[in-house]
Amino acid sequence: MSIREDWLNTITCGDCFELMRELPDESVDLVLTDPPYGIDYQSNRRTARQKLPKFANDVSLDWVPDWVDEIHRVLKNDSHFYCFTRYDTYPVFYTEIARRFDVKNCLIWVKNNHGSGDLNGSYAPQYEMIVFGAKGKRHLNGKRDSDVLPYDNVPSAQRFHATQKPVELLRVIVEKSTAPANIVLDPFAGTGSAGLACKAASHHDGDGGERNYVLFELNPEFVLKAREGGLGRQGELLHVPRNYSLLAKPKDRPALRARRYLARKDQTLWLALD
Repeated sequence: MSIREDWLNTITCGDCFELMRELPDESVDLVLTDPPYGIDYQSNRRTARQKLPKFANDVSLDWVPDWVDEIHRVLKNDSHFYCFTRYDTYPVFYTEIARRFDVKNCLIWVKNNHGSGDLNGSYAPQYEMIVFGAKGKRHLNGKRDSDVLPYDNVPSAQRFHATQKPVELLRVIVEKSTAPANIVLDPFAGTGSAGLACKAASHHDGDGGERNYVLFELNPEFVLKAREGGLGRQGELLHVPRNYSLLAKPKDRPALRARRYLARKDQTLWLALD
């Protein structure tokens, strides 16, 4: 039994708790996701623009145990699971993930900016945590990297989703834990960043091998943004032709990094499907 063809390499609107039951046992190679943290989150970063939508199912974490069981079921043996969280909800996610997976580490994503919170009585929050677990034994690809991951956050003005993760960060994680043509699942897909990361693996600074992806998202507004934005516009964004006359001489090139693709910090990728 295989994954439905219409779910591959697209974003599907629906409840992941229902949709995941239709995934075959041991059918995906990696789960990479940023679930609701159960804190009824509302971003207040925007003042001049309309605030971004709140998340559904973000008032408790009662669903986590059953969800982790489903993640374990659909993941192949010898595979990895990455789950974003934060300091106050980390114990819940860690406890449940450790019940079914071998938790290898807690990765720390350090952002270029920080959140607000208690402006006078607390330190400025500038990191998020990622529970890194394994089902069986799988080696990481490439060299041994640090468990501290410094990647710029998506600028607030360019987000479609309040907690949108940078594609570059997700691309690196995808490449560390999968091989080309593997299938990556994100059950809380938001506006599709994990799908863009799978595409980015074969372009730009990627390892040259595109991954497949399955994305589930409950909020139809986020799904629409994904389809109209990065995931939907890839076919329209063609390679940027190189003007070799503008490139520096070889001895001057270390300070210049020529790009073959349009690069943006928002959800619009710099690549084409072909």
